[in-house]
Amino acid sequence: MRSLLLAAALSIIVLPASARAQASLQRAPIGVSAGRPAEAGALHGTVADASTGQPVAGATVRIREVGRREVSHQDGSFHFDGLPAGSYTVAAERIGYAPGELAVRVVDGQTANATLSLSPSALQLSAVVATGTGRERGGDETYRPTTVVGGAELRRQLGATVTATVAGEPGIAMRYNGPAASQPIIRGLGGDRVLVLEDGQRTGDIAGSAADHGVMVEPLTAERIEVVRGPAGLLYGSNALGGVINVIREEVPRTRPDRLSGAVSLQGESASQGFAGGASLLGGIGGWALRGEASGRRAGDTRTPLGDLPSTDLGGYSLGAGASRVGSDGFAGLAVRDYAMAYGVPGTFQGQDIPGAHEGGVDLDVRRTALRGQAAYLHRVGPFGSVEADLNLVRFRHHEMERGTDGSEFVGTSFLQYTGTMNLVGRHRHEGTFRNEGAIGLWGFGKDLDVGGLATGSRSARQWSLAGFIYEELSRGRWGLELGARYDWTRVVPEDDRPVAGIAVETRDFGAFSGSAAAVYRLGGGWQAGARVARSFRTPSIEELFSRGPHLAAYSYEIGNPQIEPETGLGADLFVRVSRPGLDAELTAYRNRIDAFIYYAPTGELDPRFGRYPVYQARGDDARFTGAEGRIQIEPLRAWVVEATGSYVRGDLRGEDGTDPLPAIPPARGALRIRRDVPRWFAELGVESGARQDRVYPGVSADGTPLETPTAGYALLNASAGLRWDARGALHTITLSADNLTDQVWRDHLSRIREVAPQPGLNLRLLYRVDF
Repeated sequence: MRSLLLAAALSIIVLPASARAQASLQRAPIGVSAGRPAEAGALHGTVADASTGQPVAGATVRIREVGRREVSHQDGSFHFDGLPAGSYTVAAERIGYAPGELAVRVVDGQTANATLSLSPSALQLSAVVATGTGRERGGDETYRPTTVVGGAELRRQLGATVTATVAGEPGIAMRYNGPAASQPIIRGLGGDRVLVLEDGQRTGDIAGSAADHGVMVEPLTAERIEVVRGPAGLLYGSNALGGVINVIREEVPRTRPDRLSGAVSLQGESASQGFAGGASLLGGIGGWALRGEASGRRAGDTRTPLGDLPSTDLGGYSLGAGASRVGSDGFAGLAVRDYAMAYGVPGTFQGQDIPGAHEGGVDLDVRRTALRGQAAYLHRVGPFGSVEADLNLVRFRHHEMERGTDGSEFVGTSFLQYTGTMNLVGRHRHEGTFRNEGAIGLWGFGKDLDVGGLATGSRSARQWSLAGFIYEELSRGRWGLELGARYDWTRVVPEDDRPVAGIAVETRDFGAFSGSAAAVYRLGGGWQAGARVARSFRTPSIEELFSRGPHLAAYSYEIGNPQIEPETGLGADLFVRVSRPGLDAELTAYRNRIDAFIYYAPTGELDPRFGRYPVYQARGDDARFTGAEGRIQIEPLRAWVVEATGSYVRGDLRGEDGTDPLPAIPPARGALRIRRDVPRWFAELGVESGARQDRVYPGVSADGTPLETPTAGYALLNASAGLRWDARGALHTITLSADNLTDQVWRDHLSRIREVAPQPGLNLRLLYRVDF
């Protein structure tokens, strides 16, 4: 009943905007075949190879201001009909070419024509970034450190999970508890401080609440994955102190294509004998845009250089469908998704128990069902040039299956969570002495968490959040300025009022301002430098407030603190960026101070119930994170690329007794790659390395063992190669990647099983994909 009330309340807020857009769309026929209305314009054009003049098929063409996209046909042509009059930036990108863009103006009742010329390039560049900016823009126009994993890079790095796919990017590491039970760490921060989104909306899973939970998003069918490092919660929620990972698919289509387009992918890997396949289709019927998607994945136990790691198998599927009505006034549509995954968390390796783990491991079974509605009205409404509404409702079910002494299985812990998120955003843009664009919005979030099972320490609770935000960008000449502010109010209501560690349990209310300011100076010649300051705010999670009991699959007994205070952070970034022919680079240095930083501190004791699980208690101490990250791509010779990446973060706790290292901080890491890359094929050889991590959390457990142990450094040899070809307007790619070519024994400091089991050994990954 509470979930239905949640959906109804959010629908009342969002649906009037959707209805207005839908009614406007229904008044006008859509597209050329239906007779474009007199007030609508159109943009037709061609994508061509700048060196040969030949048409380029399979290029992704986007109109940034309205978020519409199309795939160029066999003759290189593309068509956007039903466009409101105005000035637009059209951008195109394709594997093997540098992105290209062009400014065009569309006039009422007329068709504008454009030719986009793409120059062959071996550098991996992105034409568009959407996350954290309020709208799509060029990769060199962002005011924050951003990485886009797409195109050839996505094909080379594609793993079984989103976390594995992006873990090699600057500033990003992976907390590992088996292949599926992995979570992203950005600048040393994890949990719900890193938001994982699908098309800009929260996934509704519980990945950030415990180490045995995974990110329940399938990467195989993603168009691209965008990563924003550092505080980026202005548009998505104030708790994103670490950053945002946005998996972009465009589930609710914004464009009605004039022909069928899509992609088919097949992937296999040797370390787990895994296989995955997926397909997506986008088409149009009359005034409707239709999208469908299906994928499946299955893998066995992971092979390490010392043997197989039991209870690390996985299997699941993902299905999605979306439909929208698209016209010159905007669009309105719905999308549904059903995702299911069963996976294991290891408990033993070669007869040795993983410290605190359940003998034989734990089996987890999860399912996520989502309904999304989205609408945009692209004409002026009062002071706004456009208005967009978004509603996302998710049902998430999670079971952790334990094994009894007789070998039978039972549900040790279960979670049933309903979440709802809504956004209502008005955007504006003005040209004058200053170019000014920005957004004002309302954001709402609700969560209803029910917890059950025979051995659970979590408790049921509800959470409600409301926020208002404003985001402005000003630019003049070489200068750019970004300003943003947000106010969040959150209420957390427990359903179990039993005290936790002798502290009374009661409803908690939280509220605070967060904000950011950034400036960029364009030096010329493709160079720019900038600085960013952000104040952030994070509400304690339900688990951090009310937990008391075992979390068997996480190897822990967790105790919350009902009176713990929220986190407040103050961070600063300095960055230098260059993008010019033959050179693309970004270097960032940062320092974040987080007051009352919440973490589970090991007490050194074993749980009172079973006498085997280490006890962790939530506490808040001031913390400091200082670090740097960067990437450079150089093309010293035509079609030859040298690429280097590096990341470093230091985490410190500042308590009454002085400064101590924070637990679970990744070591300094880097990679060096040399690649030969031409439009038809590529080959790459690289070294990935991690330094020794001996800055560990101090103290010993009751039996005298250290609470955290150092980890040795490592260096891994990796390689990849691939072919690309066009056939009847479709782009075909085959990519073969080899990780840990020498089958070296190595251990990651963020692996929760490193005391017993090493990381995976030699892994061959083969991916075939066709885009049409």
